[in-house]
Amino acid sequence: MDYMLNREALAAGEVLYDGSQEQPVDLDISLPDYCPDIQRILKCQVYPRITGRNIIGDRVELEGTYNVKVFYLDAGGTTLRCCENSSSFFAAITLKQPAESAHIFSFTRVEYINCRATSPRRLDIHGAFSVCAKVIARTDSEVVCGIEGDEIEQKRQTMPYSRLAGFCGQQFPLEEVLELPASKPGADNILRATAFASLQDSKAVAGKLMVKGEVTLKILYSSVLDESMLETMEYAIPFSQMLDGGEFTDDCLCEVKLDIAGLTIQVKNDCSGDKTFFDVQASLYAEAVAYQPAEVTVVTDAYSKAYELEIGYQQKTLEQVVELLNDSTIQKSSISLEGTGISKVFDIWNELSSVTAAEQDGQIVYKGKFNVCILAANQENRPFYTERMVDFEYAHPWGAEKPKEVKCISWLNVAGISYRITGDGIEIKAELRLEAQVITQNSLKIISEIRADEDRPRARDTSAALSIYYADPGESLWDIARAYCTSVDAIRQENNLTGEFVESRGMLLIPM
Repeated sequence: MDYMLNREALAAGEVLYDGSQEQPVDLDISLPDYCPDIQRILKCQVYPRITGRNIIGDRVELEGTYNVKVFYLDAGGTTLRCCENSSSFFAAITLKQPAESAHIFSFTRVEYINCRATSPRRLDIHGAFSVCAKVIARTDSEVVCGIEGDEIEQKRQTMPYSRLAGFCGQQFPLEEVLELPASKPGADNILRATAFASLQDSKAVAGKLMVKGEVTLKILYSSVLDESMLETMEYAIPFSQMLDGGEFTDDCLCEVKLDIAGLTIQVKNDCSGDKTFFDVQASLYAEAVAYQPAEVTVVTDAYSKAYELEIGYQQKTLEQVVELLNDSTIQKSSISLEGTGISKVFDIWNELSSVTAAEQDGQIVYKGKFNVCILAANQENRPFYTERMVDFEYAHPWGAEKPKEVKCISWLNVAGISYRITGDGIEIKAELRLEAQVITQNSLKIISEIRADEDRPRARDTSAALSIYYADPGESLWDIARAYCTSVDAIRQENNLTGEFVESRGMLLIPM
């Protein structure tokens, strides 16, 4: 005999793909005519950016560009030069199934880059970077929340989880003309430029999400007064954008990620012909995921007072995003440059970083590392380049009661690095922006199907209205009721009990 099962919809996210695809960098380039000959290479780096994301059936397509920059000393050995080369890339990923309602979370990771000068005007460059993607689809599954039948007893449990309300991704332009202050010389050539986007506020408005933030722009350039004299400038460019495509409401936890998808900066003359302006053309990619708090009731066990049952179970893990952490901390570190000597720092920045987070003793503890890239001049005023790795640890107080299992997904951005030159090195202060998605996980076995075997009726003692049972502390009322073919509510009512378990050793009256 089959029972009527009542089911409840469960809207959650299913990971269809979480991996990476390596892209090679193989270049044999000649210096442009305006670049002087190479004496010594100081630094080579590749900067990949994803500019397009698309899902077609079971295929994910990611396209973008990568820019290779080479810093070197010219024939005189005292002037820093830079040459660059840009190329495009395309990555195609096949999913395990077609994705109709899915979102792509993607980023790039530099694996390695090697560069050597085969002649004073030719460069041989080999390296690789990875295009990393995580594809999450919104799936609406069903769970059994009730069983219809007079003789059926069922154990139900209400569990909190995060409903995946929606996600969206949107790319938008940011254009600005920036002016050098009067205290700074004009710009002859831009050697290096970096941009970092930070979120300041987000708010749900009529089902959309308004995001506000700023882009911190740092520019290293050579002066028009002397090409060997290098200057740096920093700017903060505010922005606001309305994101559409999700179901954003006030009760949702909205996770927003910002990425610089493109950056072009050119030196621009003022009305007098002086090179005092920077024309900035940038593209920002903003993506948001909305997690809505929800509850679902599931049947975890059942028995019949009349027949033996054939029950099918499934293991179900419910995840709840309980908090989105955003921390900012200053990491101080001393970097020794003994034997090198340092008179001036031209630029200091970060390129590589990694972080993990985990719950430990009531805290969310971040552990990670980042590199510090230093472009400086030695005591003879000759440019040199070096880099160091810095380890860090940071603890965020987390007063929540520890559930069965906590999972953290973390991110790290190095927003800026300041420095002070010491006798044989430098002291740095790095501003770390730490983010973590704190997820609680509850895994339980639930009923997926159930059937009564009418050929196997249960034996019940109907000769008396009550039976006496001597219970031990901690015994489950459910197990006792199942053994006597009665109900938990009947045992509670007869013995004036309230909980799920027997509190102390003693006699129970079992209604038959």
